[in-house]
Amino acid sequence: LKMTLDEVANGVEKKIKVNRLVRAEGVTFKKCTTCQGQGQMRKVVNTMLGQMVSTTTCSTCGGSGQMIDKRPAGVDSSGLVSKEDLITIRIPAGVGDGMQLSMTGKGNEAPGGGVPGDLLIVIEEQENEELKRDGNNLVYDLHISFADAALGTSIEVPSIGGKVRIKIEPGTQSGKVLRLRGKGLKDLNGYGTGDQLVYVNVWTPRKLSSEEKAILEKLRHSQNFHPHPEAGEKGFFERMKEYFSE
Repeated sequence: LKMTLDEVANGVEKKIKVNRLVRAEGVTFKKCTTCQGQGQMRKVVNTMLGQMVSTTTCSTCGGSGQMIDKRPAGVDSSGLVSKEDLITIRIPAGVGDGMQLSMTGKGNEAPGGGVPGDLLIVIEEQENEELKRDGNNLVYDLHISFADAALGTSIEVPSIGGKVRIKIEPGTQSGKVLRLRGKGLKDLNGYGTGDQLVYVNVWTPRKLSSEEKAILEKLRHSQNFHPHPEAGEKGFFERMKEYFSE
Protein backbone atom coordinates (compact mmCIF):
# COMPACT_ATOMS: atom_id res chain seq x y z
CA LEU A 1 0.00 0.00 0.00
CA LYS A 2 1.60 3.26 -1.17
CA MET A 3 1.34 6.22 1.23
CA THR A 4 2.42 9.85 0.99
CA LEU A 5 4.24 11.62 3.83
CA ASP A 6 1.07 13.56 4.72
CA GLU A 7 -0.86 10.28 4.99
CA VAL A 8 1.87 8.80 7.18
CA ALA A 9 1.79 11.89 9.41
CA ASN A 10 -1.97 11.97 9.93
CA GLY A 11 -3.09 8.40 9.36
CA VAL A 12 -5.57 7.57 6.64
CA GLU A 13 -8.56 5.43 5.76
CA LYS A 14 -8.30 3.66 2.42
CA LYS A 15 -10.49 1.32 0.41
CA ILE A 16 -8.64 -1.43 -1.42
CA LYS A 17 -9.73 -4.23 -3.75
CA VAL A 18 -8.55 -7.70 -2.77
CA ASN A 19 -9.02 -11.01 -4.58
CA ARG A 20 -9.62 -13.63 -1.90
CA LEU A 21 -10.88 -17.20 -1.76
CA VAL A 22 -14.37 -17.54 -0.23
CA ARG A 23 -16.84 -20.37 0.13
CA ALA A 24 -18.91 -20.75 -3.01
CA GLU A 25 -22.67 -20.44 -2.81
CA GLY A 26 -24.45 -23.78 -2.65
CA VAL A 27 -21.53 -25.69 -1.12
CA THR A 28 -22.43 -27.92 1.84
CA PHE A 29 -20.20 -30.00 4.08
CA LYS A 30 -20.54 -33.24 5.98
CA LYS A 31 -18.50 -35.05 8.60
CA CYS A 32 -15.31 -36.53 7.21
CA THR A 33 -15.87 -40.28 6.77
CA THR A 34 -12.18 -41.05 7.19
CA CYS A 35 -11.54 -39.45 10.58
CA GLN A 36 -15.17 -39.21 11.69
CA GLY A 37 -14.88 -35.49 12.15
CA GLN A 38 -11.82 -35.62 14.42
CA GLY A 39 -9.40 -34.14 11.91
CA GLN A 40 -6.74 -36.61 13.08
CA MET A 41 -5.97 -40.28 12.67
CA ARG A 42 -4.81 -42.40 15.59
CA LYS A 43 -2.51 -45.31 15.02
CA VAL A 44 -1.83 -47.90 17.72
CA VAL A 45 1.28 -50.09 17.47
CA ASN A 46 1.97 -53.00 19.83
CA THR A 47 5.59 -53.22 20.92
CA MET A 48 7.57 -55.13 23.56
CA LEU A 49 7.20 -52.08 25.80
CA GLY A 50 3.44 -51.93 25.34
CA GLN A 51 1.18 -49.98 23.06
CA MET A 52 2.43 -46.83 21.36
CA VAL A 53 -0.13 -44.34 20.02
CA SER A 54 0.65 -41.78 17.31
CA THR A 55 -1.61 -39.21 15.68
CA THR A 56 -1.42 -37.68 12.21
CA THR A 57 -3.49 -35.10 10.35
CA CYS A 58 -6.25 -36.64 8.33
CA SER A 59 -5.20 -36.67 4.68
CA THR A 60 -8.79 -36.63 3.44
CA CYS A 61 -10.03 -33.44 5.13
CA GLY A 62 -6.67 -31.80 5.90
CA GLY A 63 -7.49 -31.62 9.61
CA SER A 64 -10.81 -29.74 9.30
CA GLY A 65 -12.96 -32.76 10.16
CA GLN A 66 -15.29 -31.98 7.25
CA MET A 67 -15.55 -32.89 3.62
CA ILE A 68 -17.64 -31.47 0.79
CA ASP A 69 -21.12 -32.97 0.49
CA LYS A 70 -22.46 -30.89 -2.41
CA ARG A 71 -20.80 -28.37 -4.68
CA PRO A 72 -21.99 -26.48 -7.75
CA ALA A 73 -20.38 -26.95 -11.13
CA GLY A 74 -17.14 -25.05 -11.59
CA VAL A 75 -16.18 -25.08 -7.90
CA ASP A 76 -12.91 -26.78 -6.99
CA SER A 77 -12.57 -29.64 -4.52
CA SER A 78 -12.05 -27.25 -1.60
CA GLY A 79 -15.39 -25.53 -2.22
CA LEU A 80 -13.75 -22.12 -2.58
CA VAL A 81 -13.91 -19.55 -5.38
CA SER A 82 -11.97 -16.35 -6.03
CA LYS A 83 -13.94 -13.18 -5.33
CA GLU A 84 -13.01 -9.50 -5.43
CA ASP A 85 -13.79 -7.72 -2.16
CA LEU A 86 -13.67 -4.01 -1.36
CA ILE A 87 -12.09 -3.69 2.07
CA THR A 88 -11.82 -0.53 4.18
CA ILE A 89 -8.62 -0.24 6.19
CA ARG A 90 -7.54 2.34 8.73
CA ILE A 91 -3.80 3.02 8.74
CA PRO A 92 -2.59 4.68 11.97
CA ALA A 93 -0.29 7.70 11.95
CA GLY A 94 3.44 7.02 12.19
CA VAL A 95 3.78 3.86 10.12
CA GLY A 96 7.04 3.36 8.25
CA ASP A 97 8.29 1.98 4.95
CA GLY A 98 8.28 -1.83 4.93
CA MET A 99 6.05 -2.09 8.02
CA GLN A 100 3.52 -4.92 7.88
CA LEU A 101 -0.01 -4.61 9.23
CA SER A 102 -2.45 -7.50 9.66
CA MET A 103 -6.26 -7.59 9.36
CA THR A 104 -7.60 -10.67 11.14
CA GLY A 105 -9.97 -12.83 9.14
CA LYS A 106 -9.72 -10.77 5.94
CA GLY A 107 -7.58 -13.29 4.08
CA ASN A 108 -8.62 -16.48 2.30
CA GLU A 109 -11.35 -18.59 3.85
CA ALA A 110 -10.29 -22.07 4.91
CA PRO A 111 -11.64 -25.23 3.27
CA GLY A 112 -14.28 -27.00 5.33
CA GLY A 113 -15.38 -23.88 7.18
CA GLY A 114 -12.12 -23.47 9.13
CA VAL A 115 -10.70 -20.21 10.47
CA PRO A 116 -10.08 -17.63 7.67
CA GLY A 117 -6.58 -16.34 7.12
CA ASP A 118 -5.40 -12.77 7.59
CA LEU A 119 -4.83 -9.94 5.12
CA LEU A 120 -1.23 -8.71 5.33
CA ILE A 121 -0.61 -5.11 4.28
CA VAL A 122 2.94 -3.92 3.57
CA ILE A 123 3.50 -0.15 3.72
CA GLU A 124 5.43 1.56 0.93
CA GLU A 125 6.25 5.14 1.91
CA GLN A 126 6.59 7.43 -1.11
CA GLU A 127 9.53 9.83 -1.05
CA ASN A 128 8.74 13.49 -0.44
CA GLU A 129 10.65 15.94 -2.65
CA GLU A 130 11.24 18.48 0.14
CA LEU A 131 10.99 16.78 3.52
CA LYS A 132 13.14 13.79 4.41
CA ARG A 133 12.24 11.42 7.21
CA ASP A 134 14.65 10.50 10.00
CA GLY A 135 12.69 8.29 12.38
CA ASN A 136 9.91 10.52 13.73
CA ASN A 137 11.82 13.68 12.78
CA LEU A 138 11.58 15.49 9.47
CA VAL A 139 14.59 17.19 7.87
CA TYR A 140 14.54 20.15 5.49
CA ASP A 141 17.52 21.76 3.73
CA LEU A 142 17.06 25.55 3.64
CA HIS A 143 19.26 27.63 1.33
CA ILE A 144 19.46 31.36 2.06
CA SER A 145 21.48 34.19 0.57
CA PHE A 146 24.51 35.75 2.24
CA ALA A 147 22.54 38.97 2.68
CA ASP A 148 19.67 37.22 4.47
CA ALA A 149 22.13 35.38 6.71
CA ALA A 150 23.92 38.60 7.63
CA LEU A 151 20.89 40.88 8.02
CA GLY A 152 18.32 38.35 9.18
CA THR A 153 14.92 37.69 7.63
CA SER A 154 11.77 35.60 7.93
CA ILE A 155 11.04 32.89 5.42
CA GLU A 156 8.44 30.21 4.75
CA VAL A 157 9.48 26.54 4.76
CA PRO A 158 7.40 23.47 3.87
CA SER A 159 6.00 21.41 6.71
CA ILE A 160 3.32 18.81 7.30
CA GLY A 161 -0.06 20.37 6.55
CA GLY A 162 1.36 23.45 4.80
CA LYS A 163 4.08 26.06 5.03
CA VAL A 164 5.29 27.66 8.28
CA ARG A 165 7.22 30.91 8.69
CA ILE A 166 10.49 30.89 10.59
CA LYS A 167 12.83 33.66 11.67
CA ILE A 168 16.45 33.81 10.58
CA GLU A 169 18.46 35.78 13.13
CA PRO A 170 21.08 38.30 11.91
CA GLY A 171 24.50 36.70 11.70
CA THR A 172 23.15 33.16 11.16
CA GLN A 173 25.97 30.82 10.17
CA SER A 174 25.81 28.12 7.52
CA GLY A 175 25.25 24.75 9.18
CA LYS A 176 22.96 26.06 11.90
CA VAL A 177 20.04 23.77 12.68
CA LEU A 178 16.67 25.19 13.65
CA ARG A 179 14.31 22.88 15.52
CA LEU A 180 10.56 23.19 15.02
CA ARG A 181 9.23 21.22 17.96
CA GLY A 182 6.23 18.99 17.38
CA LYS A 183 6.32 19.48 13.60
CA GLY A 184 7.49 15.93 12.91
CA LEU A 185 5.61 12.62 12.85
CA LYS A 186 3.53 11.04 15.58
CA ASP A 187 5.07 7.99 17.17
CA LEU A 188 3.21 4.82 16.16
CA ASN A 189 3.20 3.62 19.79
CA GLY A 190 1.98 6.93 21.17
CA TYR A 191 5.31 8.18 22.55
CA GLY A 192 4.92 11.81 21.50
CA THR A 193 5.67 13.57 18.22
CA GLY A 194 8.96 14.20 16.46
CA ASP A 195 10.39 17.57 15.40
CA GLN A 196 11.25 19.20 12.10
CA LEU A 197 14.92 20.08 11.72
CA VAL A 198 15.76 22.93 9.34
CA TYR A 199 19.38 22.83 8.14
CA VAL A 200 20.51 26.32 7.15
CA ASN A 201 22.85 26.55 4.16
CA VAL A 202 24.24 29.97 3.19
CA TRP A 203 24.31 30.11 -0.60
CA THR A 204 27.45 31.43 -2.28
CA PRO A 205 26.73 32.77 -5.79
CA ARG A 206 28.75 31.14 -8.57
CA LYS A 207 28.53 34.08 -10.97
CA LEU A 208 28.75 37.80 -10.19
CA SER A 209 28.19 40.92 -12.25
CA SER A 210 30.85 43.62 -12.42
CA GLU A 211 28.83 45.80 -10.04
CA GLU A 212 28.42 42.94 -7.54
CA LYS A 213 32.14 42.18 -7.68
CA ALA A 214 32.96 45.83 -7.04
CA ILE A 215 30.71 45.92 -3.96
CA LEU A 216 32.23 42.75 -2.52
CA GLU A 217 35.77 43.98 -3.22
CA LYS A 218 35.03 47.00 -1.04
CA LEU A 219 33.89 44.68 1.73
CA ARG A 220 36.62 42.07 1.33
CA HIS A 221 38.98 43.74 3.81
CA SER A 222 36.30 44.95 6.23
CA GLN A 223 37.00 43.66 9.72
CA ASN A 224 33.43 42.37 10.08
CA PHE A 225 33.89 40.15 7.02
CA HIS A 226 36.89 38.30 8.45
CA PRO A 227 35.92 34.91 9.94
CA HIS A 228 36.27 34.97 13.72
CA PRO A 229 34.22 32.27 15.44
CA GLU A 230 33.21 33.21 18.95
CA ALA A 231 34.90 31.45 21.82
CA GLY A 232 32.98 28.32 22.75
CA GLU A 233 31.01 28.26 19.50
CA LYS A 234 30.28 24.63 18.67
CA GLY A 235 31.31 23.00 15.42
CA PHE A 236 29.07 21.04 13.08
CA PHE A 237 29.51 17.62 14.72
CA GLU A 238 29.03 19.02 18.22
CA ARG A 239 25.79 20.71 17.12
CA MET A 240 24.48 17.52 15.53
CA LYS A 241 25.29 15.48 18.62
CA GLU A 242 23.51 18.03 20.78
CA TYR A 243 20.37 18.13 18.62
CA PHE A 244 19.95 14.39 18.37
CA SER A 245 20.60 13.79 22.05
CA GLU A 246 17.72 16.04 23.11
